[in-house]
Amino acid sequence: MPAIYAHDRFGKKVYKKLDGNLKRIVSENYEQYRIGLQGPDIFFFYKPLKSNDVAKYGNHLHSISAYDFFENAVNVLRKNEYAENEYAYIMGFICHYILDSECHGYVDEMIKELGVDHLEIEEEFEKMLLKKDGEDPIGYPLKNLISQDEKTVVSIEPFYDDIIDKDVVRQSLKDMKMVKGALYSKSRFGQWVRNTILKLAGKEEYKWIMHQIKDNPICEKSNTGLYKRFENSVDIAAEMIKSFDDTLKNGEELNKRFDRNFE
Repeated sequence: MPAIYAHDRFGKKVYKKLDGNLKRIVSENYEQYRIGLQGPDIFFFYKPLKSNDVAKYGNHLHSISAYDFFENAVNVLRKNEYAENEYAYIMGFICHYILDSECHGYVDEMIKELGVDHLEIEEEFEKMLLKKDGEDPIGYPLKNLISQDEKTVVSIEPFYDDIIDKDVVRQSLKDMKMVKGALYSKSRFGQWVRNTILKLAGKEEYKWIMHQIKDNPICEKSNTGLYKRFENSVDIAAEMIKSFDDTLKNGEELNKRFDRNFE
């Protein structure tokens, strides 16, 4: 939480806060930064029709402290002579981590208070952001936010355990793009068909991965609270990128703000 468009939008705002060499690295490697904005969520989509260790690994990363991940990222970047495509990916990943960790506690509160599903809160917030940006919340092609080029694949792979090799990264990106494309319909009938298929398959909760045509007014409160946290997190993310850079380049201790999970 939040979902793909929110993370992408957040990354654009953080990018504007960067300057100097950091901004140049992101600008020249934006697709790698952009997929970094999705954090470990890309692994949730790996072979989505059955339970698997890759998806479990993505969930595991979300549930544990991110400190070890970022310490390892420092070592990887130093070993690889500060490869800028990899560094851009990690800067995007930092954005994902900050937004998730700033929002998840509030989402849990809203689930209890409003009685709605986690994915529905995400979906309603995504639609609100798209409307703010003058986009069609139902017809927006989310799959276009997912890069699959080889430069992106090789930028991701070095930061993860052995379970994640280049083939797994390729498949995860392919499956994420496929799911976002399949759960997409601008028509009421098309959306009804997809919702019905998910219900019959016992996966009705996943309909919220698709932006529903009908808004849920109950989520107006969660939208307001999430938007406030979204805006407040931009400066935090920019500062944490700069702090990470100090650790990477100057050997300073990794900021303790990284010692939280995504939730």
